[in-house]
Amino acid sequence: MIVDRTALIGRPLRAATYTVSEVDVNDFLGVVAEPDFEPTDGFEAGAEAASGCLAPPSFAPFVAVLGLLKTFDWQDDFLFDYRTGTAMFGEQSIEFHRPLVVGESVAISAAISDVYEKQGKQTFDVIEVTFHIKGREEGDLLLSGQQSYILFK
Repeated sequence: MIVDRTALIGRPLRAATYTVSEVDVNDFLGVVAEPDFEPTDGFEAGAEAASGCLAPPSFAPFVAVLGLLKTFDWQDDFLFDYRTGTAMFGEQSIEFHRPLVVGESVAISAAISDVYEKQGKQTFDVIEVTFHIKGREEGDLLLSGQQSYILFK
């Protein structure tokens, strides 16, 4: 069955939240080398210093990927059955607006910004999702960007 996913363009996805946990950051640092990163660094002034330590900048894509997976259902939002089809993560771009702080909760909002078909050895669809990740308490923009998912027919 051929599915036309172009009608999905513009569809907002579910809102989601994620809390930057010390456990997740420590697990991440256990597999990613951050030689110049000091996890005890905090902001020099302001309320953020009391909230916790800074997460390393390389942790932001982890938050984006994990957070975005909470915003959609493969079948309902992408018209895709992952049990019988093959899906892959495509490209990602992120703009950093401020560092993440361990202990803070973030709000993730996303929408399908584009859908297009490509041809390689087989035909596949690319679904591009744009996202904004904001501080839950203050609503300040932390990260914004785009991720794509590749769905093989």
